[in-house]
Amino acid sequence: MKYPALIALFTLLSACGGGGGSSSSAPPVDAPALPNSSTFPGASWQTYTAADLGVAQSGVTAALDYAFADGRNTQGVVIVKNGVIVGERYAEGSSADTMATSWSTGKSFASTLIGIAVDEGLIGSIDEPAENYLPPWVNTDREAISVRAILEMRSGLGLASNDPTDTAIYVDGGTNGDQLAYALDRVPASTPRTDNWVYQNSDSMLLSGIIENATGQNVLDYADVKLFSKIGMTATWWTDQAGHALTYCCIDATSRGFARFGLLIARGGKWGNTQVVSKTWVDEATAESVTVTADKSYGLQWWINPELDYFYSAGASKNHIYIFPQHDLVLVRNSTYRKTGDSTMRTGSNWHYTDNPNSWSDADFVSYVVDAIN
Repeated sequence: MKYPALIALFTLLSACGGGGGSSSSAPPVDAPALPNSSTFPGASWQTYTAADLGVAQSGVTAALDYAFADGRNTQGVVIVKNGVIVGERYAEGSSADTMATSWSTGKSFASTLIGIAVDEGLIGSIDEPAENYLPPWVNTDREAISVRAILEMRSGLGLASNDPTDTAIYVDGGTNGDQLAYALDRVPASTPRTDNWVYQNSDSMLLSGIIENATGQNVLDYADVKLFSKIGMTATWWTDQAGHALTYCCIDATSRGFARFGLLIARGGKWGNTQVVSKTWVDEATAESVTVTADKSYGLQWWINPELDYFYSAGASKNHIYIFPQHDLVLVRNSTYRKTGDSTMRTGSNWHYTDNPNSWSDADFVSYVVDAIN
């Protein structure tokens, strides 16, 4: 035998499966599962390319480019699909850790807290008289005003005589710094829940008193335990000088934090294995109660766009959270934010500001992404 060493080596390799035979090839390795409707962020978000999830990258890029065009004054945008970030951008000097503010998207947070209180039996029904949770209204001419009427912006309460544009509640700080007292002191001007929809910050401020009296806690404490901590969101809620949370506005968080809230609502109030707020409430709150314009309706402190089939939480300067449950899609856009003072108590020296975009179309912004999915 001329090559005994080679023959021995061949025999050994064959026995070990190294000779190229198919009978002992390694089993195939399963590809990692892609994010889906059961995917939620942990302490940090996962990021994927849009293409990973079958979304055209060009659409996501176009939405980001639109938001950050000159003069749009965008601080941050976060786009979430299937529970992961597929698009994100920040202005120069800002990052994922930079605080933004909600303005009126705070109304939708307050609505969610009302829903949690209903789920817990702390509020019997939103069709109850609001005076059950607003003691100063007992034995007054406001007994016909339900909690639902307030949530719908159909309380029938008039604007304060010195505040025809409903801005003094924030600008002037309410009544001696007590914005809840300011909201409570208004008098009925029409029958509740008739054809009298009026968008009023003062109506939403009443939710602060309802939550406080129903739960026995201040709003931020209740929100921290029942909402923010459940979804991993760090947030601060501005208050008036009497300590009442400004439930018509004014939550400071990151854009990623606002995206967590959007994802919770997109998923019907569920976070992981925890039902934070009932799907029944989410469905009711985001359903049309009042038609405002052809392309805009109002729910329970939420806006609905029936034409493009989404609902959203809308704040001044286009600080918006857009939600498409049918696509498992959330878009957050925040404006550049500045704060003066060292407190989040609304006083003469503590203010915050955002810059308006010089032009903005919700339809254009969201359609770039939705069309990329379809």
